[in-house]
Amino acid sequence: MSATFFLMVEALLQKVVRARRIMSLDLKSAQALSDPVRGKILEAIFHKPMTAEELAGALENSGKKKAVTTIRHHLDALKTAGLIEASKMVEVRGALMKYYAPTIRAFAFQTPPGLEENNARLIQGVSSKISGIVKTILADKKVQATHLKGGHICPFCRGNHFREFVAFEILGRAIALAMEGKEYAENISAEKENKNLAKA
Repeated sequence: MSATFFLMVEALLQKVVRARRIMSLDLKSAQALSDPVRGKILEAIFHKPMTAEELAGALENSGKKKAVTTIRHHLDALKTAGLIEASKMVEVRGALMKYYAPTIRAFAFQTPPGLEENNARLIQGVSSKISGIVKTILADKKVQATHLKGGHICPFCRGNHFREFVAFEILGRAIALAMEGKEYAENISAEKENKNLAKA
């Protein structure tokens, strides 16, 4: 085959691939989330704090049967990574039962097909607003100083991405705080009421 043919094929197969999502996970968190059962645990305890025993029952009901000792191992990994904390301890028949709650909101869903195409205008509008917010975060003196504390030179581009990481951590935590707020809860309640009315 001619060199021209290969050049044509090469040109046809080229496309620009852009990042579609940003996840700012430290390495400990990423390792802790490598097991899908841990994602299910985070999802379960988001709704209410649970003990290892209660989690074993909740997981079994969702089709993931695991021994309590295995659940405890997963809880230890999540706790070490800072993704969960003991929210309370209760004495039951002379034993202390620990209840765990998440410090991260995890959604265990598959991304629906066509999400980006179907919501392109909304994504573009929100993106414009977030650009201004990210610019404000990056311009903050404390964020600018972070590259001196924890920055590491990227071996691929020789840049320092630690400041970007800190900016997206701040943004992610601000979104989590907003999702805990009264306005978010009211929006979710209104959505549930609308669905119930539609069924009636």
